[in-house]
Amino acid sequence: MGKRPVVIGGAILAIMLLGFLAFQAFENAAVYYYTITEAASLEINGQKIRIKGEVLQDTVTYDPQKPLLGFSLSDGHSELPVKYEGVMPDNFGHAQEAILEGVLTETGLNADKLMLQCPSKYEGV
Repeated sequence: MGKRPVVIGGAILAIMLLGFLAFQAFENAAVYYYTITEAASLEINGQKIRIKGEVLQDTVTYDPQKPLLGFSLSDGHSELPVKYEGVMPDNFGHAQEAILEGVLTETGLNADKLMLQCPSKYEGV
């Protein structure tokens, strides 16, 4: 009985640890997409959610001093107020849809991630 069982045991332990860490990273990164209507029916518990909807441009407010961006999203049936603490993206005025990640509260969505879907410059005019 030499060093071989110790090396094999150490290797198995290292592989199990790496597998556990990979599983934890995947679990924390997985977020389900909700519609605005689905989000409105959720019980508000401060869980992180991901929502996609149409940006209602006439609801946009921006305070560059804080910076704080406010607007509403719509899915054609419901609207959801959004607050995003961060610099307003340059192409926000051209955005048709946005994908947001954040925490749902009683007053709307406090977003910490904002991704825009703008009309393609390659679409026919």
